[in-house]
Amino acid sequence: MPSFPRYYILENQSLFHVTWKCHNNDWLLKTDWAKKLYYDLLLKYKDRYGVEIYAYCLMDNHPHLTGKLKCLKDFSDFFRVVNSCFARAYNKKVGRRGQVVMDRFKSPRIETEADLFKVMFYIDLNPKRAGKVIHPKQNRFSSYHHYAYGKKDELITSTPTYLGLGKNGKERQKIYRELVAKILKHDWKIKKPYSSTPFIGNPIWVNQKVKTLKEAQANYYRDWKQRYHQRFGNSHDTT
Repeated sequence: MPSFPRYYILENQSLFHVTWKCHNNDWLLKTDWAKKLYYDLLLKYKDRYGVEIYAYCLMDNHPHLTGKLKCLKDFSDFFRVVNSCFARAYNKKVGRRGQVVMDRFKSPRIETEADLFKVMFYIDLNPKRAGKVIHPKQNRFSSYHHYAYGKKDELITSTPTYLGLGKNGKERQKIYRELVAKILKHDWKIKKPYSSTPFIGNPIWVNQKVKTLKEAQANYYRDWKQRYHQRFGNSHDTT
């Protein structure tokens, strides 16, 4: 059965949350050099393909990235190029052959800047929930250092919501740290499934989008089956 086109979920100018898993869930991003390699590729190609990166966290077997795309086609090309370059460079360095990125990357659509901020906190705390660190500041490959301490990060475009937190950098950083500390205090007891849902936002908006998506998927499968039978007849089972 074919994969669904990404335009069923995203459109031009969408906010996104991207993640993908290493092949066989291997820990191919565990080393600092592998994380730095992927970071550098994101940095190298983001402007060429019109992709703004607002936040990121590189885990040992998957990355998390949020941002805004300009053109949906360029967005897909961006990750195709970055992921394929990463796979080739990684395999060459370690003398490995075969797939590095498992399947297509997931790219849930985020409704508003406020929802994006919630996803950013989710990303910041991902290493803690995985038991890798006690506090997000201990994770080197994360945008937390940019937003919480003002560390220069060429990959990051600061979100408008963040810029509206305070009158200057120090004030914004303080507020951001306090917001994360508030979540840490409760240890994020309710885990938000920001990787497993196609839409992130107001429940009413999400339900409407999911309904439309299901209808589009049904039509897509129906049309695909019709084309399949026209080409191959009934000699193959498509169920």
